[in-house]
Amino acid sequence: MSTTYSRRDLAAGPAGSTGRIASALLLVLGLGLLVTLAAGPASAAKPRTTVVLGETASLPDPSCPDSPCQAVGSTTGFQVSTGQSDLPFLVPDDGVVKSWTLTLAQPTNQQRSFFNGFFGMPPQAQLAILRRVPGTRPPRYNLRGKSAIQVLTPFLGETVRFGTSLRVLKGDIVGITIPTWAPAFAQDLSAKNAWRASREAGACTDTTDVRQGDPHERVGTRATYGCRYSTARLLYTATVVLD
Repeated sequence: MSTTYSRRDLAAGPAGSTGRIASALLLVLGLGLLVTLAAGPASAAKPRTTVVLGETASLPDPSCPDSPCQAVGSTTGFQVSTGQSDLPFLVPDDGVVKSWTLTLAQPTNQQRSFFNGFFGMPPQAQLAILRRVPGTRPPRYNLRGKSAIQVLTPFLGETVRFGTSLRVLKGDIVGITIPTWAPAFAQDLSAKNAWRASREAGACTDTTDVRQGDPHERVGTRATYGCRYSTARLLYTATVVLD
């Protein structure tokens, strides 16, 4: 047998019946709230993973102001190995580059004057998102994206962090473009340290070739990275938040 209540019955029913029904409704609502609260954390999105490409347990000192003082200039490059890892700037999964760092030397006034005259001024850098073109020898890379250019003069002698937001895909390489020059460079390291530059094979060491280098700056274009240098390291990192 079932019982049906109308609004009138609820309003005029026996003493306490309305209160009991209201209490039951509140109890049901309360249980629903508890269920929602209990399910909230379990259904929340998992925290994203952050990786710092190029980060190592130890960091070599920049070349300058010691003599000979060396800086990177007129090229796009990326570290191939650090002695502690291979392909340290290979993106492990899709994500977004949120920031990047440069560890910059403090060249003397005379050294700065030389680099300004040789490569141009002021010292500058930007990130480059590269993708290997399959089957190319020497290797060619497509420039998929780049950050804004940063003028480095105010930060010489410091490790500086720049914010950005660059979409990357698994298998990309995060490189660095130096339109003029940047003293973010360590030398005289073990042969396990190597980096690759956007220069044609055979144009890797001649002073004129290096000076007239062609940084890879136009998104969507391909360039040959035919020069591989050992015993040296580009002093940069990139922080990527993975999807």
